[in-house]
Amino acid sequence: MVDRPSRRTRDEKLENLIVNHTTIFMGTFEEAFSAIADRITEAAVLDTSGPKDGRTPSSGTRASKELAPDVLTQISQVFSGIREEMDSQWPKDASVFVHYVSNPLFDRGIEIVEKYDFGRPKLTERLSDQALVSYVFLLKSGDKELSTMFRELADWRSGLPKPPWAP
Repeated sequence: MVDRPSRRTRDEKLENLIVNHTTIFMGTFEEAFSAIADRITEAAVLDTSGPKDGRTPSSGTRASKELAPDVLTQISQVFSGIREEMDSQWPKDASVFVHYVSNPLFDRGIEIVEKYDFGRPKLTERLSDQALVSYVFLLKSGDKELSTMFRELADWRSGLPKPPWAP
């Protein structure tokens, strides 16, 4: 039997994973992020000063370090809209979610995320808008490892039971 703190931590990881995975996936289709990514790419091309170790940072890394205040505001607005949409469909009674994720099939999602390291907080954590957008940009840039993880997560989610609150 799992003790209460471990169960809560597991459930929090699963909630974060489901919310973050969905948010990032939805973010890849937001036109606003394409415009923001273009601005960041242009700024990166104009910035000739690279890291001292000679490596070129990925667009996802640059995005997390070089965002202007107006860009951060735009990102927050986009994610706010995505969160509102998700919140409207999320169960109001927390026990419904806890019961739903009690199935051991959900543990596989945590295992998938834990085996990858992208140099940013994991999808099982509560992510800031900057962390979320860095994943969106990394995914949109065609990062093979992140694409693989997202395919694995999509396969995992497709095998889960339908949430009782789903339309």
